[in-house]
Amino acid sequence: MPRDLHFGLILALTIRGLAVTSYEEMRRVASLAEELGFDSIWLCDHFLTLAPDAYVEDAGIAGSGGSRARAEEASSMALLECWTTLSALARDTRRLRLGTSVLCHSYRSPSVLAKMAATLDVISGGRLDLGLGAGWFEHEYRAYGIPFPRIGERIDQLAEGVEIIRRMWTEARPRFQGRHYAIDGAICDPPPLQRPHPPIWIGGEGDRVHRLAARAADGVNVRWWGPSQVAGRGAYLDAACREFGRDPRALARSVTALFIAERDEGRAATTRERFAGIPGEGHVAGTPEQCVARIRRYVEAGVRHLLFSIPDVASSAGLELAGRHVLPALRQEFAAT
Repeated sequence: MPRDLHFGLILALTIRGLAVTSYEEMRRVASLAEELGFDSIWLCDHFLTLAPDAYVEDAGIAGSGGSRARAEEASSMALLECWTTLSALARDTRRLRLGTSVLCHSYRSPSVLAKMAATLDVISGGRLDLGLGAGWFEHEYRAYGIPFPRIGERIDQLAEGVEIIRRMWTEARPRFQGRHYAIDGAICDPPPLQRPHPPIWIGGEGDRVHRLAARAADGVNVRWWGPSQVAGRGAYLDAACREFGRDPRALARSVTALFIAERDEGRAATTRERFAGIPGEGHVAGTPEQCVARIRRYVEAGVRHLLFSIPDVASSAGLELAGRHVLPALRQEFAAT
């Protein structure tokens, strides 16, 4: 697990209000995040957006969106495609790492994805973090004509895909024969700049996904978990790593959290209400001092890698408050640990 704190900014999620919808705004926000000391920027891999209640219902996070969520489903907002946008941001940023949170494995052949990712790592100067997931947005699959297998099959496909990607990144003439995919000499030239390869993150919350991360990934990311839930999962992840012959410290632990910083607690509470469908355990909200206290609990639970989704990030004060007050306080506090 990395010892230094890492703070990432999610520029786009499929949840309305949590996505920057124009490239000019995205470039401006990314430049500001770089100036304010963020370590990375991340994009989701979706083509449609959902109201917050519909998101948590469809993604199996918590609760049910009910009729209101379904009625709003048809009015999707603008959402830039992940890979194309990250390629442009590689040109328009200098230091920030570029992450996918997370790529839907079903949307691309793993061999083609390995080639795409290697190219992005090369043109960005070795700044790619590859986040992968098994996929969940059935409506999006159907809308775009992509088969939607059952979850067990999607996880099996993801596992084979990770193996193919690793082999293509590290072997001269990679070969693989699985139940879902096969390659025979799928050369990846030029290879990624990072050695042995760019970090691979697995996103998800279930046992099978976490076992896959423990066996084959560099890190695991969970959405909207609180510090207590993260701490409680630590023993399971550690045991899974040891089962596969890995040092548990080799698997970084990452959390996606809703970040709402306001000088006024009442304004923070109002914004939280807009996203009440997202479990409250996954909120980092309040004054800058309250946000520092909340993130401190994550760090104490073993998390050093945090990804923040800031509502209306292009127009709110949340990014400035995070970069000028919250992040510096935490880096100073935990610099020697």
